[in-house]
Amino acid sequence: MKKLTAIALFALLLYGCKKEYNITRSFCYWKSVDYGNRIDIGTGNVDTLQLKHIYMRLFDVDWNPYSARPLPVATSWGFADDSNRLEVTPSVYITNKVVLNSSRKQLIELAHNIAKRVDTIVAHTRKDAARSAVYDYNIASWDERDLCIAEEEKVFDTRIHEILIDCDWTPKSQGNYFFLLREIKKVFPKYKIAATIRLWQYRDYELAGIPPVDRGLLMCYNMGDIKKRETQNSIATSEELKKYITHNDYPLKLDVALPLFRWMVAFREDKLLGLMPNDVDLNNKYFKKIDDTHYRFVEDVVIGETYYREGDEIRVEQVSDAEIKKMIDIVKDNVELDNSKITFFSWDDKIIESYGIKTISVYYALFGR
Repeated sequence: MKKLTAIALFALLLYGCKKEYNITRSFCYWKSVDYGNRIDIGTGNVDTLQLKHIYMRLFDVDWNPYSARPLPVATSWGFADDSNRLEVTPSVYITNKVVLNSSRKQLIELAHNIAKRVDTIVAHTRKDAARSAVYDYNIASWDERDLCIAEEEKVFDTRIHEILIDCDWTPKSQGNYFFLLREIKKVFPKYKIAATIRLWQYRDYELAGIPPVDRGLLMCYNMGDIKKRETQNSIATSEELKKYITHNDYPLKLDVALPLFRWMVAFREDKLLGLMPNDVDLNNKYFKKIDDTHYRFVEDVVIGETYYREGDEIRVEQVSDAEIKKMIDIVKDNVELDNSKITFFSWDDKIIESYGIKTISVYYALFGR
């Protein structure tokens, strides 16, 4: 009897040590969307996954060497969805060249220009989302319809609480970047400001510095050297993650992003040619399978803008189910994540289908409720 009691006590203690967090289920949406188009998130998948939030990439900011100033590129002018109910964090990517090359005066101007563009996109989307939601009401009266649209616009405004700034800053660019973040906080008084945190910035936070924002998004991917042919998986591995999640002392509240994407890396001998389009069929006549993750060109062919030669090789990268579960264990056991967003990068119907809705639901459940 005493032996059974001891076993039961040990099991209770073991169970009690498992961390369970109250989390928000999230996804990153990183595709370009033309104005007037809606993001292609099916409500069925959203409901099944119990999603409550998305990070929505609006545009990038890059350095233009000809005009010697930062300029926006790849703008998505709308992000309406039919449901008008997911919480959204509008997101802006800024290259490190921008913060390295800009003067303080340019950075102040950039903060204002970012605010203008974000506000314009949000205003466009507010109208589109409200009209889309009201369309399903089948209202005959124009006056009643206008009242419903006005109410749906109010609902839309409750969905946005923060803005995410994404930049892979370095110790050299830290001063300018943190100055820019402080200016961005001034021009967005209604919103909290979040910033992405790369793994090295988390591990070496005394060197990288802590961005002056309200919270961080810890990006648990892009760990390996994609340029090296011998790299097995540059997206992520649990062994690489262990090298970065070495403490729990980061002095900023964190959300977490994990990888659910695939890419195909092309090489000519030891030279990186770049990423191939993900929709290329590797089972066609141009390729020979070497193993589960490597293919070789058997003919010369042009794909997209790139000319590939016979003998060029492809490394297919995607994080396995087993590896993602190991990564989840590492993160949740070492980072305080209660009331955090757990997000996956990034929304793509084919990738979601390849992992499976049930499998992705398990990933969220591993963190808690």
